[in-house]
Amino acid sequence: MSDSYDMLPLAQLFSGMVLADALLDAHGNVLLAEGTVLSEASIRSLARHGVGAAPIMRANPPDAPSPASIQQRLDHLFRHHDPDHQEDWARGLLRRYVEDYRHRREVAP
Repeated sequence: MSDSYDMLPLAQLFSGMVLADALLDAHGNVLLAEGTVLSEASIRSLARHGVGAAPIMRANPPDAPSPASIQQRLDHLFRHHDPDHQEDWARGLLRRYVEDYRHRREVAP
């Protein structure tokens, strides 16, 4: 069994969660194998088999890129953009939207 899991009650399970260990019934039979991605049907099945909780893998968020690496990537992607060129306004607008998204900045409505 993985060290990075949480034992969650059945009521807190939802589709897309991944089992950290096999789930067995009262007789030792495997209901769901380790690594199974839960679906609504499998969660209902666990309830019918009297399973009260399940070991769920913790989600490991990917490491967030640094602002400098984000900016370096944007500079590369928009290397042909000339901000002083009046006819290149669309690319400038696109770059601004992409920068806001990549830096997770709020955009005014």
